[in-house]
Amino acid sequence: MPLKENFSNFLDNNWNLSNNQECIRNVRVKCLQTLEELEETCQKLGIKFVGYSKDMCKVDLILTDEVVRNQKLYFVKWQGHSNKYNSWEPASQLTGSENLLSYYTSLKYPPALLSEEMIFHFVKDLVTRKPYDILTITKFYALYSGSDEENISSLGLTFSDLTRRIKKVLYNSERKFSRMRDKFLDLMKFSEKRKVVLSRLKEWEIEINANSKVYVKVENDVDLAGPPANFHFISNYISSYIDLTENPVVFCSCVDCFGNSNDCCSHNLDGIFAYDKKQRLQLKKGYPIYECNRLCKCDNSCINRVVQHGPKVKVAIFRTKNGCGWGLKTLELVQKGQFVLEYLGEIITSEHAEQRGEVYIHLGRTYLFDMGFKGTFYTIDALQFGNASHFMNHSCDPNLAAYTVWINQQNPKLPRIAFFAKKKINPGEELLFDYKMMDTHHELGESLSEVEPIPCKCKSKKCRKYLL
Repeated sequence: MPLKENFSNFLDNNWNLSNNQECIRNVRVKCLQTLEELEETCQKLGIKFVGYSKDMCKVDLILTDEVVRNQKLYFVKWQGHSNKYNSWEPASQLTGSENLLSYYTSLKYPPALLSEEMIFHFVKDLVTRKPYDILTITKFYALYSGSDEENISSLGLTFSDLTRRIKKVLYNSERKFSRMRDKFLDLMKFSEKRKVVLSRLKEWEIEINANSKVYVKVENDVDLAGPPANFHFISNYISSYIDLTENPVVFCSCVDCFGNSNDCCSHNLDGIFAYDKKQRLQLKKGYPIYECNRLCKCDNSCINRVVQHGPKVKVAIFRTKNGCGWGLKTLELVQKGQFVLEYLGEIITSEHAEQRGEVYIHLGRTYLFDMGFKGTFYTIDALQFGNASHFMNHSCDPNLAAYTVWINQQNPKLPRIAFFAKKKINPGEELLFDYKMMDTHHELGESLSEVEPIPCKCKSKKCRKYLL
């Protein structure tokens, strides 16, 4: 059967099935029996219990191969299992994966002409494999159509749009593939690398959301960058230097804190009531936020309890296209004054911050955030420990503003740092704050003069040209 008919039939017969399978994957049902209970039931019924083994698994990816004691072994990722279960297997154990093995061999030892089977396997995998690889499919369409990749990206085509166009493209003879053999081979090899990257990012996303109060998506439609090394997600501040025990002293007896704002926590601490009826921030920049704490008489629905309930805005850690590495964007509409997220990390003393700051400044980026203003005693370091705010980039004209917040910890030297929207932020917009507000007191002396100024890439009208 010609390639075009092969692919056309494949799409027509499998597209709806693929969507249905995705719906089924999202369904979760309670297990009726554990494996131990099932084994016991089988014994009572006189049925052989096979159990569960990797023999029942399907091969997802063949990552590499090696000859050990005259036997070729393949390093395999199993479908539905994380990379920690990858294993070395002989070809005899890869039953049912003959096509995948053949494709792997063809990429490692490319034939003079690209076969129809290679092309079909590549495209089939490209349009069905989850998560979808927008980057590779864009590169594929750009290469085949002779268009510039940036132009294709600027069209804002969805995955379905690209798939439909590829379907039309493949109605041509495979001769064109052979004429551009080397470029298509490079793209096929790039696609294999992307599969590994996307697999690792998906695992990282699952790991993040296992302990997150709100959904955090991970996207990389730009390059081959995987999860950052040596970074650990945390859900609260940590410290090896400071006692973070929370013992509130000031509290309120309000029944209606909003209606009784002149006698609430903020008033008792010489502050201003922070929120309006919709729990949107109504304070000017620089004013502290005093929320009700665990000793207050009001319940959890109190208007003056916002930051303590954690973030509600769904966000995505994504790979930027402007050379800024990772960034953070909102997946939903954020209203002006709405709480977005906190700046979490390791709390260290100002002395430790001085030492680390001199190192970070030479790295070209800092994750140090002072817990207050001049005369600050403590600093948050989010280099190795933090939350999604670790990935937020700088702007000289940001859409987020940082505020100090006191809740159960009322030590004036240990506020929480929370970000609120300065204006309405649409879904898909990057979340940005001004790095200048991070470091207010450190005197790095002559070390700054020895460092190349770091150019700012925010491109806003208020751009100061340099970060430091």
